[in-house]
Amino acid sequence: MFDIRERCPSCGLKFARMEGHWLGAVAVNTVVSAAAVLGTVIAAMLIWGTDVSGVLLAALALPVGVVTPVLFDPVSRTLWTAIDARMRPPQPSDFD
Repeated sequence: MFDIRERCPSCGLKFARMEGHWLGAVAVNTVVSAAAVLGTVIAAMLIWGTDVSGVLLAALALPVGVVTPVLFDPVSRTLWTAIDARMRPPQPSDFD
């Protein structure tokens, strides 16, 4: 759905510098999406109390659980690339 360039258009850094690079972005996206769903459930319980219907919780949480990962995907890839660059500083071979 969302395409990403192979290299940075400004400096030429190869984004996926190793096999499985995007697994970190998937992990970041999963954590953020789970937190969004949990936040939705907690907010609903704070608003309507603990006797809130399971159907209502599902009706609120399901769209959040479906939409958040899709919309957050480009952000998670960018964030993971920045984290990876801090953990493993780019080498000259990463710009070839």
